[in-house]
Amino acid sequence: MLATQKDMLEMQDNLNKNQADLSTKITELSANLDNLNSQLESNQQRMSVLSQKLDDLQADLERRFSVLSGQVTGSSTQGPSTPGAMYRLAYNDYQAGKFDLALVGFRNFLSQYPKADLAAQAQYNIGECEFARKNFADSAREFDKVLQSYPRSEFTPKALYKKGIALQQAGKTTEAREALKRLIKEYPHHELVKSARDILSE
Repeated sequence: MLATQKDMLEMQDNLNKNQADLSTKITELSANLDNLNSQLESNQQRMSVLSQKLDDLQADLERRFSVLSGQVTGSSTQGPSTPGAMYRLAYNDYQAGKFDLALVGFRNFLSQYPKADLAAQAQYNIGECEFARKNFADSAREFDKVLQSYPRSEFTPKALYKKGIALQQAGKTTEAREALKRLIKEYPHHELVKSARDILSE
């Protein structure tokens, strides 16, 4: 009889311990669930923000392509109707860091107005867009187009300088030095000559 009471007490102790363990685990599970719910809400908020940004980007792209399509087909749109307005649209994208859109705008501008007053600047800005996107070899080629197509432009010495920097970034040191030396030789009094000399002396 005594042994049975002892066994019963041990069983009661075990049950109490198991109940305490179970209670602790339930508390832990509840805390984990709260954590997961909090993370889920946070992720849902992030997804909502991302979804809104994607919607804005899609709307912006649709508007831009609608404008460009209207310019190509000649149909009436709410887009820019003059070379200056068309250039400003692309330049605004460039300043806003929307380099992909800016490239489309500048290239479309050049395809329609290759002899316009802003053409050299548009071509130069294409080089700047590629440079900003870290496409340094492409950037150097775009700056070179300024030299080829608009050799008497005020942007020619700037293009020579930036071509040198882009080539340097692309690891083409010899070609970079040639571009900078050409700048110094052909435009000895330009404000960028000092920077070119500093780079060459490094």
